[in-house]
Amino acid sequence: MAYDMVPHKQQLRRIATDFGWTWYRMRRLIDAHLSAHGASMARLKLLAFLAEEPRRSTDIASFFDHAPRTVTQAIDALEQAGMVARLPVSGDRRAKLVQITEAGRAMLEQAQPLYDEIVQRTFGSLTPEELSGLEAAIAHLDRVAAEAEEEAGFRKGRASALRADQRG
Repeated sequence: MAYDMVPHKQQLRRIATDFGWTWYRMRRLIDAHLSAHGASMARLKLLAFLAEEPRRSTDIASFFDHAPRTVTQAIDALEQAGMVARLPVSGDRRAKLVQITEAGRAMLEQAQPLYDEIVQRTFGSLTPEELSGLEAAIAHLDRVAAEAEEEAGFRKGRASALRADQRG
């Protein structure tokens, strides 16, 4: 007797949709919590990336898979807020390195507990067994997604690069 894939496909679609909406709601909560204190996930992601080392805007755009214009606007806003500075690149008059400032580092430090509070409220509600299961499931899905990206010819994406940095 052949296995009926229709209910399985429907279950997969439902789980994927539920996961997407749950993730969206969590992001919305985190963003609202941060914005009440003058921060945002978008700003913090960029500041955290720059906290590792100064970067060119083209490298930032590539890493986050954003259009160069979008990155330029984000850098402009952060620069106006005093959180980043543009520095000349020796040997390339046109290029600039974007570097986090002390004010940017202070914003990261201020925002971390706000982010942690939402993470604790959501993920902290899971039992140790549920957390372990979720961690294993995410690691598995990440490997499958990385393989699919490689097969599709995607360049090393933001998430893959971050995970490689965290592991190595």
